Amino acid sequence: MRKLTTYLVAALVVVMACTSVFASWKPNRAINMIVGWTAGGTSDTTARGLAMEMSEYLGVPIQVTNVDGANGGMAGQRVADAKADGYTLFGGTQLHGTWKIMGQAKCSWEDFYVFTAGMGGTTIYVKGDSPYKDLTDLVEAIKKSDKTVNYGTTSPGGNGAIFGAAFAQAAGIADKVREIPYKGGRDAGRYLLSGEVEFVSVSLGDISDWAEAGEVRPLANLYHKDYVWRGVTFPSIVNYYPKLAIYAAINPYWGFSVRRDVPTEVIEKLCEAFVYAVKQERFQKAIESRGIIFAPMMGTAADQIVARVSSARGWPQYELGITENSPANWDIAPITEWTWPPHDRAANVRPWPASVEEMYEKELAKYNQ
Repeated sequence: MRKLTTYLVAALVVVMACTSVFASWKPNRAINMIVGWTAGGTSDTTARGLAMEMSEYLGVPIQVTNVDGANGGMAGQRVADAKADGYTLFGGTQLHGTWKIMGQAKCSWEDFYVFTAGMGGTTIYVKGDSPYKDLTDLVEAIKKSDKTVNYGTTSPGGNGAIFGAAFAQAAGIADKVREIPYKGGRDAGRYLLSGEVEFVSVSLGDISDWAEAGEVRPLANLYHKDYVWRGVTFPSIVNYYPKLAIYAAINPYWGFSVRRDVPTEVIEKLCEAFVYAVKQERFQKAIESRGIIFAPMMGTAADQIVARVSSARGWPQYELGITENSPANWDIAPITEWTWPPHDRAANVRPWPASVEEMYEKELAKYNQ
């Protein structure tokens, strides 16, 4: 009996020691953030901005690498397959809920804790010296052309692809245009400037600095009203095709994520670092410089955003013929029927720690009213 008591006490000491280590979790080596798009685009610049500020708080480097492809799915799957210890993060657009629908990864948003820092509209741009002064000019020119007109997007099934296809159908030019997917919005923008494509459908912030410089011109923005940034007007698509307003839910949110099965103490520390990062003036100025709307979220609020994206993007991807996989296969309802929780997987997912929910309400909820 005395031996058993001794063993129990020893075991308790070990458990308490482990708990103490995790409670004061502090990374002791570099963290790797894998960004799912090419360098220079909005996903990349937002992720790098977060990495820099979070690194300062955590006291270790956060090394950013780019693994583009499959709308972020290639990078996302690498993170999902990595050890759940907080040392491997995903950076970029939060599209986790669309990867299975598009056949781009085996994981989904339920496998991650997701953090968003900002959002932005999807925009149709033309070259700054093009003859098209508004969207009507572009549509009329395409209708009169005796050739197929190429347009660029960020990747197959991305927000640019969905908006581009929806716009083409609404304008009656679907049989006159051809999508050319590139490795990100910045990459698509370069081909626009080179003349390889006539217009691009990308995230607003991907080439907003080029719009400010006059190198490109925004003709339509997937937002409920005209958006003015640094003297540049991004006309709302509803000015031309009001029925496309419903597609606004496809607009991207940028940030980072980590495997959902990391220890509680690890996610709590990452949340502290995230709150610190998004409150830094340097970070806020960096995303404003790209035309990104500040929208810092974590906790259930972030879960709801990525779950809505599954519906908002998944069904158009299927209905527009971008994928053969119906979202119904995963019990994902159309955005018009969306409720929380949207399905049993969401209802039974590992919850965020109560401390994180409290931190969100206290520190960040006010920015997302």
